[in-house]
Amino acid sequence: MTSTLRPYAGPENAPFYWQGDGDWAALLVHGFPGTPMEMRSVGQVLHAMGWTVQGILLPGFGPDFFQIDQYTYEDWAAAIEAATAGLRAQYPRVALAGNSVGAALSLLTSARMNVDALLLFAPFWRVNNRVIDGLYPLARRLLPELRVFKQADFSDRELRDMLYQILPDADLDDPATQAAIRELTFPVSVLGEVRAAGRAGYAAAPQVTAPVTIVQGKADVLAHPSLTPRLAAQLAGPAELHLVEGDHELTRMKPGTQADIVNAIQQFALARMAQSGRGLEADAPA
Repeated sequence: MTSTLRPYAGPENAPFYWQGDGDWAALLVHGFPGTPMEMRSVGQVLHAMGWTVQGILLPGFGPDFFQIDQYTYEDWAAAIEAATAGLRAQYPRVALAGNSVGAALSLLTSARMNVDALLLFAPFWRVNNRVIDGLYPLARRLLPELRVFKQADFSDRELRDMLYQILPDADLDDPATQAAIRELTFPVSVLGEVRAAGRAGYAAAPQVTAPVTIVQGKADVLAHPSLTPRLAAQLAGPAELHLVEGDHELTRMKPGTQADIVNAIQQFALARMAQSGRGLEADAPA
């Protein structure tokens, strides 16, 4: 999957590290096909409460997205484990905050490294249709690549908004750019890695003993709210499930959903800070 187009070129998609003044640090893990940008709002809430926060860019994502088929979910997990170890060397308490498949990868990391807490948004572990899920191996053999924008209508506002998220500096009215976008191919094998990551996270859940807070959107069709309680039941440690208004993009904190999501993050942070003897007297930011 190669192209002269520049995916996720803006600075808002870059990794970030914001120093806090407390004992807790959180590694923020984006989903697919995301970047650290989708975790910035979460980081802002935690950082305002004194936490150090690090937003990681997983291998093959961001500017390297057109080469993502060169990586596996184990490469993504290895990057999370390395970043977690780096925070562990500096801070006595380390949490993982993961979104979508980033939540599954956070569970896998916690099972392997025993982190202190997890905050999961829209945790993806499988699609809500066993038939579709079971057909993936056959689909991969029959249709190894997809041209998802082959019939793109560049006058469609929703499509343009989506493309600007991926290609922020693209001129969508330029015929050459439109032709290049229509020729983009997407390897179906990458979806297999996302699927495998979800399964690995679910399988790892019984080894996760740290406290887990889950924030789940009621209207989520990708990480379906009927499946998330099953994931929570697999966890070995204490789990809290917050059902909120919203879809799969909870961390973007769209209008009408922000207050409940921020409240869930603040409750998570205050509970964790109380573990380390700090936070019962702290006021959550407004």
